Amino acid sequence: MIKPPVWLFFSLLLSLPALLSCSPDPGPSAELEVAARSVQSGALAPDGTQAVIGSVYHGGSFWQLAERERLFNWNHSQSDMTLLLATAISPDGGWAATVDEQSLVLWNTREGQAAGFWRIPAEVLSVALGRYGNVALLGLGDGRGALYDVRGGGIFRSFAHEGRVNDVAVSDDLSVTLTGGEDFRVKVWDTQTGELRFERLYNEPVQEVALSGDGRRALAAAKYDRVEIFTTDTNQSLWQLPFANERVKRGLNITAARFSDDATYLLTGRPDGLVQLWDIDGQSEVYRWQLPKRKQWQPSATAVIDISFTDDPNRYRAISSNGFVYTLTY
Repeated sequence: MIKPPVWLFFSLLLSLPALLSCSPDPGPSAELEVAARSVQSGALAPDGTQAVIGSVYHGGSFWQLAERERLFNWNHSQSDMTLLLATAISPDGGWAATVDEQSLVLWNTREGQAAGFWRIPAEVLSVALGRYGNVALLGLGDGRGALYDVRGGGIFRSFAHEGRVNDVAVSDDLSVTLTGGEDFRVKVWDTQTGELRFERLYNEPVQEVALSGDGRRALAAAKYDRVEIFTTDTNQSLWQLPFANERVKRGLNITAARFSDDATYLLTGRPDGLVQLWDIDGQSEVYRWQLPKRKQWQPSATAVIDISFTDDPNRYRAISSNGFVYTLTY
């Protein structure tokens, strides 16, 4: 038998860490198909037990994820499937909001019945629902964040931008409102008075915003610029997430973000299907998962629509644009 030279053995040994580092990111531990093909919009309850889905081919639906059960079909017309452009679930899980091109509907998640229906005066780009479903915050194409009284009807507070408002968020107690827009600005507002606390300027349009439940920490993601976490009371920058420069130059985009209940951890999702768990105070990436494509041969990536923590600290959930809700374990 011919023995390999000693140098070859050491060469392979030295290359082993590089080979291991190139191993693919882990995938989901479980999956639930909620749409036969693609998902246009979707939202998870804060504890990951419920999901509202807006499917291109099936309209709206509400799911109990632990039982893997589709409980209700939610459409804005009895005769047609509705293409839902935005969805949200209240922090307590008792209410959901669905939005199409012209209307907003508030739903009771326990009974499945519509509790209110309103016409929208402008294009809706995003929606966030307050605790107990009392208010809905809309990001509008006419340059406003609009706070709706979804029980009594009508807009009772507007938050102005100089461009389309791409994303919005509101704290659980409704004291803090966050808006991000095409005018390169993130604005933090006092919800009760409508006064602007402060704004942060970026080099590109702001695509995604998120608030911790207590409203003290916020996230802003600007395409081609940066993703950062800051405080809403002192406007202090806490951390800029460490994305590679080449990815930023290609158009960095976060499609979903959520803080943990104590605001010490953050989940983010990307349009390429990557979900990442971050330790904010430790300023480090804890773990990452890669969501699969529906069909591996298709060139299109799987975008992360929404993500959530669960009551199990080692389990998370993600809605994918490919029609699945995935369970992720760590």
